[in-house]
Amino acid sequence: MRRSELVPCLLFAGLLSLPALAAAQGGPDFKVELDPETCAFSGGSDGAGNVEADAGSGNKMIQVRLADPRDWGIAEVRFDGDGADQMVHAGGGEAHVVNIFNRNSGPADVKYSVIVQNRATGETRDCDPRIINR
Repeated sequence: MRRSELVPCLLFAGLLSLPALAAAQGGPDFKVELDPETCAFSGGSDGAGNVEADAGSGNKMIQVRLADPRDWGIAEVRFDGDGADQMVHAGGGEAHVVNIFNRNSGPADVKYSVIVQNRATGETRDCDPRIINR
């Protein structure tokens, strides 16, 4: 096989391996669903909205989605506890989805509070599972 034929094949094989390398570096992302009427969570690593990851295993993304966004939006997300400085979020502001980014650079035991707000009444609820890096 000539070099001119080999280079495109190697480039294509390298591109196909990128998703596998990314998963190995950061691990899987977590999806969490929140029922704003009851503050009940599903998903995460335990099925109840909590997320546990191996400390230092790379970036993790936790996507929180409202189960029924018709009357509710995510007003705010707060982090409290050891390792809270490893957490940031994007979204919210009455949206029905927020992405939480866990830098996961070390141990953490963080309560994340998703404050939901009823669009019609203005009522807010503080729903709060945990993120743990062990």
